[in-house]
Amino acid sequence: MNFKEVQPYRVWYQYLQTCLNDKVLNKKIDKEYYKNWHLNLVKTTKFDKWFKSHQHLFVSKGKARIVSKKTNDESILLEIPQFYPISKIQKELPQLLKGKIIETKLTHNLRNINTPALDSFLYAYNFRKKYPKKKLEDIWKLCDDLINKRQSKIKKLVDKGILRRRKQQGWGREAQTGKSGKLIKSKNKPIMISRNISKATKILENVCIGQFPGQYSDH
Repeated sequence: MNFKEVQPYRVWYQYLQTCLNDKVLNKKIDKEYYKNWHLNLVKTTKFDKWFKSHQHLFVSKGKARIVSKKTNDESILLEIPQFYPISKIQKELPQLLKGKIIETKLTHNLRNINTPALDSFLYAYNFRKKYPKKKLEDIWKLCDDLINKRQSKIKKLVDKGILRRRKQQGWGREAQTGKSGKLIKSKNKPIMISRNISKATKILENVCIGQFPGQYSDH
């Protein structure tokens, strides 16, 4: 898997880590759904290290085919009579495989997941939890500083065009125009941060039950 393909799973992992380290959200996590993730590792292990031994959760090894004996340790060998009715196969197969197939999936198309935005939501949420008495404009500044710091670390990827350079959005940035040519008003910093925190909260709730990112609109 290339960098862009892995990113959604990385962000999902970070949201799950946040849930695991939160006293309230930790109790809402569907332990059965995440049993193959080894949550004790997720809680403290960096994503890259964990992913090396768990990427099979997201990528199937091999393809469905007819075999005389099992050739893939991560597969299930079924025996179906040649003259067995297709209608019965369709009806009985889901029951036979229930609990035996690991179902880990993104609830949005991989290409449609805006990982930078999801990152920003989580930054705002975590800073608000860490500094509950700070003003929202201060939280905006913390998020902005963090994004700039992370951008400097991935400068090579940005220069190569693998990643797009990001900036924190909010009141005070340069005016922009839409496709129609009309001026787009800059969002007020406190309002934007408040909305981001709300979205992150909804995503965290979704992650607890095995959905990422799920529906998280604040409207």
